[in-house]
Amino acid sequence: MSSHLAAVGVPAAPGPAGRLFLGEADDVLGRLRRELQGRVRLALLDPPYNTTGRLHYYDDREQSGTWLADRRRHLAVIRELLSPDGSMWVHLDDAEMHYCKVMLDEVFGREHFVGTIVWQKTRSRENRTDLAATHEYLLVFARDKAAWAANRNLLPLGEQQLERYANPDGDPRGPWTSGDLTAKAGPGRRRAQFYAVVTPSGRVVEPAKGMCWRLTRDRFDELLADGRITFGPDGANMPRLKRFLAETQGGLVPTTWWPGKEVGTSDTAKKELRRLFPDLTPFETPKPEALAQRVIHVASDPGDLVLDCYAGSGTTPAVAHKMGRDWVAIEREPRTVEQFLLPRLQRVVAGTDPGGVTSAAGWPGGGSFSYEADDELDAQAI
Repeated sequence: MSSHLAAVGVPAAPGPAGRLFLGEADDVLGRLRRELQGRVRLALLDPPYNTTGRLHYYDDREQSGTWLADRRRHLAVIRELLSPDGSMWVHLDDAEMHYCKVMLDEVFGREHFVGTIVWQKTRSRENRTDLAATHEYLLVFARDKAAWAANRNLLPLGEQQLERYANPDGDPRGPWTSGDLTAKAGPGRRRAQFYAVVTPSGRVVEPAKGMCWRLTRDRFDELLADGRITFGPDGANMPRLKRFLAETQGGLVPTTWWPGKEVGTSDTAKKELRRLFPDLTPFETPKPEALAQRVIHVASDPGDLVLDCYAGSGTTPAVAHKMGRDWVAIEREPRTVEQFLLPRLQRVVAGTDPGGVTSAAGWPGGGSFSYEADDELDAQAI
């Protein structure tokens, strides 16, 4: 077994600690199974999509049944490695996504399915196909959905969201936006949700036909007395509920649509790699660092352990390191490790990778990682 620290400077430097393995996922996961059980907060995986055949850096064509069997073995072990509030996010396209979802329902339990993220991988249109594929997916499963939901992180408010907040009435609680107070009437609604409201201008208003108020009259009056109901600048509009910026609880719940303008596209990812490795044949299927950054932010905290057993060009471990997470990365192709993973991660540690999310994460360099080639590891069946 060959093993060396790929850090620049002293081994085990302060900061994130990573472990990079060259080997088959079966063998390395088998070796690490007992050691990592219950410790992985996030598994962010970008497996071969089983789409196009032989690519420059790896073979991406198997019988569908073989592909699913391989994924089942790996992902069943990864489920055991997840912490009680851990989650697994799997990149896929249409080739195997739906089959993989059914398989993961069996492995994790359908009750622990969190959702499907749709990522806009390109903003351009290909007119030579039946349908121009502009998106891919992230399947999200939790070890325990309730525990994950209680501990996941919200997205920070961006400029677009902050622009919605203002303080036109000088409320001492600061900037606010407003929300609709009406709801669809139907079974389960209470009689106390049907009433008329007199606005400050004297206008009498009620919800439209088939609608009711979200609040009972007593609760509405409490919020009105607390200055949390607005009737517009002239006091004649339908009432709306003030929502203060200071009470946003730290951010926004992620949606299932992640546009390229927010998290980057495939083209963004290729440009990031070309800046790092201008003389190499481009890696065919990289992911943008901003996409990985969002997943890692939502699903983990600094100091947590992030796992990627299909490391490819190294986006997941690179971004995890920049965000202060420990990580384990596994890649089976020696050339990919030698040309992309090792030099990329060395630059991250040295602080000489200025691209991607380096600036956004405030990453100055630091930490360390070890590298082990799996040529002499004892294979342990999964």
